[in-house]
Amino acid sequence: MLYTGAVDTLASVSLKKATCMKHSLTGFLVLSVLAGFYVAFGVILAFTCAAPVAAINPGIGKIVAGATFGIALSLVIVCGCELLTGYNLLLGMGPFRGTVSWGEFMLGSFWTFIGNLGGSMLFALMIILSGIFAPDPWKSFILKVSTYKCNGPWWELFFRGIFCNWLVCLAIWSAIGRTTSDSGKLIMIWWCLFCFITTGMEHSVANMTILTIANLLPHDPEAISWGKMFGWNLVPVTLGNMVGGTFFVSFLYWFATYMDERGAKKMEAIKGGSGAGELPRAGGSPEEIKDIKVKMRS
Repeated sequence: MLYTGAVDTLASVSLKKATCMKHSLTGFLVLSVLAGFYVAFGVILAFTCAAPVAAINPGIGKIVAGATFGIALSLVIVCGCELLTGYNLLLGMGPFRGTVSWGEFMLGSFWTFIGNLGGSMLFALMIILSGIFAPDPWKSFILKVSTYKCNGPWWELFFRGIFCNWLVCLAIWSAIGRTTSDSGKLIMIWWCLFCFITTGMEHSVANMTILTIANLLPHDPEAISWGKMFGWNLVPVTLGNMVGGTFFVSFLYWFATYMDERGAKKMEAIKGGSGAGELPRAGGSPEEIKDIKVKMRS
């Protein structure tokens, strides 16, 4: 069947994660905090590498950031943890396949958001204490990026969130359901993250780290604030991420597979004999079709 194996694998992962949350919410939150840490590692690597280049050429700076951010999702998938954006696929396939309920999906997303936020903000505080972003060009670069994130048009942020998590969930879909080798998984993760970072899309968990760092650095309070971080950026970006992952990856692959399975069942019923008389004809009576076959042989 079309992608049945991959869809069922992800549906079983949905059940496993929902069960893990029920067994120990504390353990689940710890794994969510770790995901915030791992994405933050990608943020600091990308910004550290891109800032000096962006000061000379902003376009090449974006490419450098995209090329170096892949460590974030690589750590999440290889090391194992609970990432909000990935949940739109890993837990999102469950309700469509019937292994978990929509209530469990929403509850898992809520607690993952809380854990990711806690991990991201704690990591950002430690980065501030390390002094990595205190000097320029790193300080000015992260403040420039954060100014757009806190003041960009709401719908722009929403749609950038859609495209971002569409790519993130495609990376996870490829790593879990499509590729078999570790190198193949890492290559697909790298390509998908390279695309979303270089094109300027919005990732809610990455923004948790970026905007916390910006708020902790000396900055213009009119341009960057905690209120804008939560109310203006994280709301539309998180909603966009959910649409991008849940609809454009989880639903569409499930729906294509469901329709294929449904068609296969119809064909099996026809082949079984009860529906043999309903087979479509190419036109004309059975006798005419038989005559054509005889002529073709001759």
